[in-house]
Amino acid sequence: MKRIQTPYIQFIGILTILFAFAACEDDFVDTTKPVIRIEAPANNDTLYIGHDVHFDCEFEDDTELHSYKIDIHNNFDGHTHKSARIEGEETPFRYSNSWTFSPGQKNATVHHHELIIPELIDNLPVAHGKYHFGIFCTDKAGNESHIFIDVVLAEGDGDHDHH
Repeated sequence: MKRIQTPYIQFIGILTILFAFAACEDDFVDTTKPVIRIEAPANNDTLYIGHDVHFDCEFEDDTELHSYKIDIHNNFDGHTHKSARIEGEETPFRYSNSWTFSPGQKNATVHHHELIIPELIDNLPVAHGKYHFGIFCTDKAGNESHIFIDVVLAEGDGDHDHH
């Protein structure tokens, strides 16, 4: 019977210890969705054609925020989120834009007036009426939250409070 050499046993022992520690590593998987708190616009607010939109929102995540998106589309078909065609002289407004948070950021307060509702799209007036205003937030792990509020697009002086 052949005797196993001591360095070989030590090597196997060290490998066993290393594998045991590797198996004990934290296998944390982020499954928590980010939190969205919208301040403006509020549900059922009127947004004025030809003017900017006051956007004020707070985002929070337990690990790290990645991005947020604003999506606005018409609600002429009664909240089905399908494309609706309007016959006539107006064009539905559609908007979608994304922004990225700074790396490592866990919470953010976003305030801007970057979104402007145009008066014309393809030389036709923007359609008045009910729209969905969606806000999406994704964290670094890919978890996504979203909120939809109802807004109305209307003509007017747009004399609203700019913060």
